[in-house]
Amino acid sequence: MVKPIDWRRTRRLPAPGRAAPLLTLAALALTLFHYWTRADQLGLRAAGQGWSPLSGAPLPAPAHWLAAGLLLGLLPLLGARLGGLRTRDVGLGAGRVRTGLAWTAIGIPVAVLAGRLAAAEPAMRAVYPLDRALAPTPSSFLPHAALLLVYYVAWELLFRGVLLLGLRGRLGAGPANALQTALSATAHFARPALETLSAIPAGLALGAITLRCRSIWPAVVIHWTVGVAMDWFVVWMR
Repeated sequence: MVKPIDWRRTRRLPAPGRAAPLLTLAALALTLFHYWTRADQLGLRAAGQGWSPLSGAPLPAPAHWLAAGLLLGLLPLLGARLGGLRTRDVGLGAGRVRTGLAWTAIGIPVAVLAGRLAAAEPAMRAVYPLDRALAPTPSSFLPHAALLLVYYVAWELLFRGVLLLGLRGRLGAGPANALQTALSATAHFARPALETLSAIPAGLALGAITLRCRSIWPAVVIHWTVGVAMDWFVVWMR
């Protein structure tokens, strides 16, 4: 016997036609962010030719992070809201608080260790921190960490919020997690190979945590801790 659909549980999940607009908006946001709001510059050096820039002029690191807040955070959130999703549907609510606190407590020490290991890699030290004037002092590092939080909230809102929680009703939890992980990994292209490869298991893990917690905030804290720890260890070991 087929069970009837409980429409009270499904009415706020993304409708079938909503996946295409959200994915298209995500592609646009990532393209704009990748080519025109970088803190560095992409380019090509071919044999027998000089340097050919492929992206816009580098922005100061604070402007880069604030641009992330607009393009990766507010723009996708606006698209989700126009599509009928509530803020809690994309993980901005508290979710399952006890589960979230437990995963955050587990994730923070793992994130610190990941940051320390990343800081030991020459390729990572060549790229990070994006603010090359950063120093291991409170007056320098605390504003840096605060601006990084803007970036990571936007990042998690796009990938684990809009693309995972926002699409799980249309695609299913597993496929939605794989999709957002694939997109977040490609968003790491032009970074060190270690970082891009690490983004695959990290994306799947943060996605699984987000699905369990029904909130992006544990993933935000864990991901932010990785970035802050890595930058701290890089500047501390100079």
